[in-house]
Amino acid sequence: MYRITMVVMLLGLSAAAQAASEKPVVQMDRQAPVAEQVRQVEKALDNGEYAEISADDRAQVRQSLERITLRVGDRQTAQELPPAVQNEVFNDQERINTILTRAHADSRLVCQHTRTTGSNMPKSRCLTVAERRRIEEKGKALLNDQRSYRTLSPPPAGR
Repeated sequence: MYRITMVVMLLGLSAAAQAASEKPVVQMDRQAPVAEQVRQVEKALDNGEYAEISADDRAQVRQSLERITLRVGDRQTAQELPPAVQNEVFNDQERINTILTRAHADSRLVCQHTRTTGSNMPKSRCLTVAERRRIEEKGKALLNDQRSYRTLSPPPAGR
């Protein structure tokens, strides 16, 4: 019974440590000061937290941040704005949150520990989720290209 309890506790601690080590997604909300939120998003984009964000998505986030900054002006929060402007700011915030959430998921690092045949030494291979997806897509495209090449070109005569 003691061993089972210890194993369960160790598994719980390792899961908690792993969850704590992952950085949270930068999110914008209606109640917090807008200027501080804009600075946090810009800092996250500049320091490489979102390495897998595309150039188009990065441009959309920057444009949304500019629109929010212009609409809010010298006010502290979006709550101080007229309702129509609040909706526009909220829509831009949601666009930013959606893009950053997707980019955060793609930037997550996943490590795979494998042992080479004939060796007891494990090797680690760490890739982001987006890198893994690109490798998988390239492999599938390569297989499809080879299959289509075989069907298009007949075997040489005499064989």
